[in-house]
Amino acid sequence: MLLALVTAHVAWVWAVERVSASSVADAETDSEAAPDEEADALARSYRANKPRGRTGSTTLRVVPARGSDSARWLATAKHKLALGAGDPMTKDLRRDLVDLDEWLPFELFVGGDGCLRDDFDTYFDDDRLEQGGPSATVYAFDTSDETWAGTGIDCPDGVATVLYADVKKGWLGKSGLYNRWTLTIDTSRRPIIAIDGATALSQSAHSVKLQLPASGLVSVMLGTDASKPGDVEELADTAQNYRSIKLEAGTLLAAVAAVTYCWALPFVRRWAPTATRARWTAATVVTGVLTAATLVYALAAPGEIGARWWAYEGSSAPLVAWWWVLLPFLLGAFVIRAATGRPPQVMQLLPLSLVPGAVPLIAAFVFAVTGRTAAPVLSIGVAVALAALSALLLKHGTAGLAGRRWAATAAMGLWLVALAVGPGTGLPYDVAGAWRLDNVVSDALSWSWAALLWPVLRTFAWRRWSAAALVGVVWYFGALFDDAYYSWSQQEDGSWTSLGVATDAAANQPLLTMQTVLVCGALLYLSRHVGSGSGKWPPHVRTVVMGLGIAAAATAVTRFNFVSFGDDDVQRSGRYLAVAIAAVGFALLLPQSAERRAARLHAVPSRAHNRRMHALLKDQTMEASRREFLTSSRAALAAGELTAREWSARWKKLGALGARSTAPQHSLALRLAALGSSGGRSAWRNGVAGAVLLTVLSLPWLFYTLPPLLSVTSQVDSSVEVWTYALRWSLYGFIYGYAYSWVRGGSPLGKAMCLLAVVLTAELAQLLYRGLKPDAFGISLLLTAGNCLAVFLVLGLYWEARMVRAAGLRWGQIRSFRSLSTIAVPASTVVVAAATALATAMVGVWVAPGSSPTAENPRDQPSATAPRDPGP
Repeated sequence: MLLALVTAHVAWVWAVERVSASSVADAETDSEAAPDEEADALARSYRANKPRGRTGSTTLRVVPARGSDSARWLATAKHKLALGAGDPMTKDLRRDLVDLDEWLPFELFVGGDGCLRDDFDTYFDDDRLEQGGPSATVYAFDTSDETWAGTGIDCPDGVATVLYADVKKGWLGKSGLYNRWTLTIDTSRRPIIAIDGATALSQSAHSVKLQLPASGLVSVMLGTDASKPGDVEELADTAQNYRSIKLEAGTLLAAVAAVTYCWALPFVRRWAPTATRARWTAATVVTGVLTAATLVYALAAPGEIGARWWAYEGSSAPLVAWWWVLLPFLLGAFVIRAATGRPPQVMQLLPLSLVPGAVPLIAAFVFAVTGRTAAPVLSIGVAVALAALSALLLKHGTAGLAGRRWAATAAMGLWLVALAVGPGTGLPYDVAGAWRLDNVVSDALSWSWAALLWPVLRTFAWRRWSAAALVGVVWYFGALFDDAYYSWSQQEDGSWTSLGVATDAAANQPLLTMQTVLVCGALLYLSRHVGSGSGKWPPHVRTVVMGLGIAAAATAVTRFNFVSFGDDDVQRSGRYLAVAIAAVGFALLLPQSAERRAARLHAVPSRAHNRRMHALLKDQTMEASRREFLTSSRAALAAGELTAREWSARWKKLGALGARSTAPQHSLALRLAALGSSGGRSAWRNGVAGAVLLTVLSLPWLFYTLPPLLSVTSQVDSSVEVWTYALRWSLYGFIYGYAYSWVRGGSPLGKAMCLLAVVLTAELAQLLYRGLKPDAFGISLLLTAGNCLAVFLVLGLYWEARMVRAAGLRWGQIRSFRSLSTIAVPASTVVVAAATALATAMVGVWVAPGSSPTAENPRDQPSATAPRDPGP
């Protein structure tokens, strides 16, 4: 079976190469690049006509990058050219026929021993001319810059940063375009330790002025930052700038393993019938392994590990087949099985498989006709053969009774996979460029995640047209926000071979749709299930609520996407670690052993809640009376106003204590019974209340952190930022309210603190390995911790007041505001958290005026190894 799928993929790639190669051969004479005679003629005229000569200078300053809060360096090169008023270059510059950046006598770039070359970028809107009079000297200006992290791009450890100027031959000197050119390098924090290839006119520890030669490579080596970090700064620097492909791959594997072990496996073991439990458990483990393997293989192959023998240029093909098509298809089949109690039939699977199974087939026939090749037919033939052979074998009992029941699912799944590794790999550029069939195919393959909503909606008796409309809307916006792009490789003969969907796009395209479908499906299940308003939770509520918590933490991955390992200055290890922490944390927050007690507390009706709350009020009143009597009687006894006999009589009048050693436990149990239930309200009502409250409380933090991110993203990406950034707080509040009786803790405030322990740990993990400077990292830690602490403290206190009001009492009757001890800890903590957040924010603005957090990695930005549609 695996061999057949490889054959389908290879046949398609071979067809693409053949059609592209023939297209290149037909247009070979047209594609030969002729010499740029116009540019050469312009250069000769400039050399021959230099009325006053031309002299230039470049000042290059290296400073720590501001505005990104990252441990990065910024080199800004300001170019200045002096030339005569009658110079022909002056006229062309003034008429904007030429740009100074195109006529610089050198190329600037950053590098080092073993590093990749990183060229300077040009500000195209910064070139200008200045002239003091009609016959005065004209000055032309332009600016270019470059930023880098640490030493440079993919530099080995211990390598120094080197600034290079590659002087073009024949551009400087008496017979060149310019008479002379000087280069001044000024570094405020990094010493200059070596110079090669140029004459130094002046030099100090942090600056040098060079006379550029007529040609050759000029290099200036920079030392490390002169400021010595302390132990805390070194630790912060390690937590932010340590780059390791193994760490990134390890944290991703840990996230998938934690989700599988803590979330998926417990559900399957609880749901599956005893006779088939082992098979369902094995299927769950295989699903987790395939998900981890395809993700790691695709993200690792283009990186440094990609030089290994197992790396394949089209490494995204297995990921597209599994991540886009087969995984959501199998999940949809499982939903049908769980809802109906039997394996899905062909008609039930058609909504899941029709679009990704038909559109690539049509594209294949279009390719065969337009490309005049029968090779695509071979790929389609493999798909047909796989589907037919699997259905035939399973129907005849090869895999027993279970095989016969799941024959339709297996056949359709193999059909979809064969199309994904065939037509899903991509069309020849000359064919796809006309009708953009490659994008049509990729959009069709992404249908499967949106279609996962179909069986969920049909389970809740949605009409076909309304369910189809919702699925179509989710699919449309998912394809709109996450457009897939393809990776191409140019062969020696000039032809272009499709390597499939680019790695980053293959991993990221389904993320937004997946998040939307899972959250919407979970909320629909919790809101529409029978019993949601009768004091009972629906079955498997723990699994659904845990899924919402994991989805909330995973919004960090949705916002910033997957990136090929080692292909970005900012690692995603902290994001993956946050997902793993959420999976483990929510499993501990909702212990399986507490199910019966939680269900009993959740089912408490309003009358019972009123009785328990009034009993708690009575217990607290008696306890307060005893404390006041003990305090007041102490002075009376000391003054002789009260005898021991009188004291005993008055003590007995307060009520018999019974076994005094059991009184604290009795009060604790009473408090848990009164404040640990759902207050006689439905779980959905409590969940909505918690979601609304936490959404409102998170708005100040949202308004502070989100605008800087939106300033560097497009309008479509901004919508994704807002949706994913704000969603997680609403989900955390919903979890607290819906599963309140199940959450660890003995009081509303205690439960809020337990939820805080999980959320804060995941939020802090997201701050790791982002390239922040130590001071920015510390401020981010304080701000995040202060915001989370304040938000969840308010949530706990509000819920306590809500529980008290549900019994017809005032909050002050349960939490006495006259006693300093009952309000000191919550109030002081809120004040300290708010003051800390405000102070650190003001200090951050005061230290770095005008700076603001910058997006780590703008969405949909192709990586260096997978350019967006780099067609011929």
